[in-house]
Amino acid sequence: MYVKMDIYIKPLSSDETTLLYLKCLFNEVSICKHILHYKKSIEHEETMKYHIKRWVNIVGLYMFDSVKYFGNSSVILNANIYTVQIDINPRFYNITGISYQIINMIHQLVKIFNTKDNRWLKYQDKLFGILSDKIMDEMKY
Repeated sequence: MYVKMDIYIKPLSSDETTLLYLKCLFNEVSICKHILHYKKSIEHEETMKYHIKRWVNIVGLYMFDSVKYFGNSSVILNANIYTVQIDINPRFYNITGISYQIINMIHQLVKIFNTKDNRWLKYQDKLFGILSDKIMDEMKY
């Protein structure tokens, strides 16, 4: 009678796989570990540069545009009347695909959420949803 035994073998991590390949090329483990450390430091530096660039391009533009053009925003006059203004400077929209006005509305909803006023939150969320759809429709053209 044959009994099948399943043995779990943990898959190698990316670093372990790289180390195995390096050991095939170099017989000295310390050299392999030094190369692996150097590789990881280069990857870390590239990752940091990428995230810093994204921070500057996205958050920096949002902060600049939302503060500079604050008075030129879309407005909800009542539940049926909305005045829609496109972003004066579309740089943030061009990078993210979303208007900075919508980010401002999300921040306002978070503030309302923190007050625990669920009825007001649901009402504002409904109105902001309609307004944000209208803003995005205008921004696309």
